[in-house]
Amino acid sequence: MEKRRKRRSAEDVEKSIWEAATTLIQKDGFSCLTATGIMQEAEIEPVQFYRRYKDLDAFIDEYVKKFDYWFSDVIKVADLGKNGQEYYENILCNLFNSLWDNKIMQELLRWEIATDNEISHRTAQLRELHTLPLCKKFANLFSDSDTDIVAISALIVGGVYYMTLHDRLSEFSGINLGKEPDKERILKAIKHLSSLLFHDQSKSSVISIAIAMKRDSVSSEKISEYTGLPLQIVEEL
Repeated sequence: MEKRRKRRSAEDVEKSIWEAATTLIQKDGFSCLTATGIMQEAEIEPVQFYRRYKDLDAFIDEYVKKFDYWFSDVIKVADLGKNGQEYYENILCNLFNSLWDNKIMQELLRWEIATDNEISHRTAQLRELHTLPLCKKFANLFSDSDTDIVAISALIVGGVYYMTLHDRLSEFSGINLGKEPDKERILKAIKHLSSLLFHDQSKSSVISIAIAMKRDSVSSEKISEYTGLPLQIVEEL
């Protein structure tokens, strides 16, 4: 005689469904997820699953919504720092650490890349929508510079995504993110790039000030003294 399963509350059943899905996604990703697999892992009857969700897509749609604000949360917990450079560094470093620690988010990104449906479009576009205010903030900060901070940031973030998702396949340029020293190398590289970007931005701003001073007939010697620019560069402006 088949042993009857223990009766569980609606809340317990819902919790078991989500925990089962999380276990399966961490193991094999979203692409291998099935309604039957979730039911077996959660030890529930089909009626208990389909009473809550029309089908697997409906479940996935609800499941991934808890990651809708992942990027926004990454930004929120980033330390503002003393200046724009520190804030920029903190966002990128926090993004790297957060993605590395969040295996479900990694699987969601893999699934988005490989899947073209309404759910993957919504999750990707919503994440993009959350980045736009930040893009505008830094674009304004670099408005007097030749540095396209938004395009460069896109390359850095794309690199963080790719290296994190690629890590389980092999090393990349000899870097293994499973090793703490290599993770530290990436964080150090992010900070170094930030330093270079903001140094160029600061230098560009100083030059703009020097040009304005020169238009106001301030002597080259005084401009050099006030801005710290070499006299020869000031005279060539």
